[in-house]
Amino acid sequence: MKALLVFCLAMLTMLQIAFAQDRSDLKAEIKEQRDALLKERQNAPRPNAAVTPAAVTAADVGEPDSFGRNAKFFGIAASGIVLIDPTCDPADVGSLGPDDHCITVPDPSVPVPATTFNDVARITIPGRSADNIIYAIANHTVSFEMFNPGATPTQGRISYVPTITIESDVLNDPSLIDPTTGLPFNGSFTTGGLGTYFTNKTLASGASEFQTQSYTRANTTGLSRSFFAGVGLPAGVINDLYKKPMTIRLNVRVSSRWVDSAILIFTIRFLGN
Repeated sequence: MKALLVFCLAMLTMLQIAFAQDRSDLKAEIKEQRDALLKERQNAPRPNAAVTPAAVTAADVGEPDSFGRNAKFFGIAASGIVLIDPTCDPADVGSLGPDDHCITVPDPSVPVPATTFNDVARITIPGRSADNIIYAIANHTVSFEMFNPGATPTQGRISYVPTITIESDVLNDPSLIDPTTGLPFNGSFTTGGLGTYFTNKTLASGASEFQTQSYTRANTTGLSRSFFAGVGLPAGVINDLYKKPMTIRLNVRVSSRWVDSAILIFTIRFLGN
């Protein structure tokens, strides 16, 4: 009986250590996503934002630049497929295209660290297509399966973070400083606010969890004059951004634990005025 009690206490200690490690990773992930949401909120238009004078004010409608304008469609960027699979063998996942990616996870108990795939899709919007805003409506599919084959409970999780990178010759000016990095833009910068997904699930021994999430995220601010002013660009530079071609690249970052298969798809329709 004493030996059994010692064994049980040892197992309990191991569980507490494992859960503490999971909790630490989880808190870091939650903090990062909350910081991203706060940053997006800070870039949203404010009633006292500097805007072009119009018949309405920022206090009236939030963004006079776009008020009453007709929307124009600029096209679609559809990402390659990002997969998580035990082998990534073409016999299991099929042939991958040039924008497709597969993360091999032979042991799902080993956490997949945050892995970013840049430029999974792209679109170039010609200069002078928009005057005041390029608006993004993002569609996402996040489908995954978690499984705990072990004898003790554990925490399964998956994080999916879509972002876009904006490229323009206008941003090559070395005097333009990215406030996020404190360095010159060097022709581009990356932003989020497009539909992050994160879930954390307690899995009992032998338990599995399957989910498919298909959702849309309409980015409220868009690539508007207010947004570009919020990242520190002066009015003259913003004018030039709309006058010249702008390439937008889609990126996907994913991390997981106890996920033995997943499929992630990211598509954006762009419009504006």
